[in-house]
Amino acid sequence: MMKLNDFQRYEATLRIPYEKYFELIYETKYLIEARLSPERCFIATKSFYGCNRRMAVEKATTWYSKYLKDVLGAPHKTMRLNDPMGEVVYEEGFVCTELCNKYLDEETIERLLDEAEGDLGVDESKGDGTLAPCSVKRLKRRRKQETILNDRLIQSTGGTIYYKMKELIEGKSGRLKVRKVKLASKSLEKAEREIIRRGLNKFEKFTSGKVNSEHCRNLTPKAA
Repeated sequence: MMKLNDFQRYEATLRIPYEKYFELIYETKYLIEARLSPERCFIATKSFYGCNRRMAVEKATTWYSKYLKDVLGAPHKTMRLNDPMGEVVYEEGFVCTELCNKYLDEETIERLLDEAEGDLGVDESKGDGTLAPCSVKRLKRRRKQETILNDRLIQSTGGTIYYKMKELIEGKSGRLKVRKVKLASKSLEKAEREIIRRGLNKFEKFTSGKVNSEHCRNLTPKAA
């Protein structure tokens, strides 16, 4: 029985090898809507409902393990799940191993790699039999050259602008740490207005407990 908060539909796609499909039939495990593709494998789909993609992945893998795993093997070998709500987003702190970010379909992977601007690649590992491999993985590469727009704003080679926030490290007297916050704006003028609109400059924690007033004056919103 579907719960009230399980309102979003997610579509699982299964690519079943030709011989394996007939093994399913022999085991009286039918996927009625499966169709034969030009690559000589059967394509089947099944809908799952959940309040978020993580829940949908849990439901899909539970169903697969119960009905299909004995014949088709681990779910990551044949099953992918779409991302209709755009929940899988590359941002600071993105974790490849999160369940929400696994079993990604090709369209979602392509979008995610574009957002990552070279930080991610397709994970082609086979897994260890117990844990499913990730859909994407972090790449070890040379640090990208960034453009410094001013003392707090930098721009990546892909055009994304980041605001550098400074915070006092607890227990480390006088030491500050810097973290980058991704902005939606694509120009310096709009980025400055976005910082004020989102109040990012008010969240900084310095030893004095006050916001850098000089910096705030420099970022006074300009006329649109």
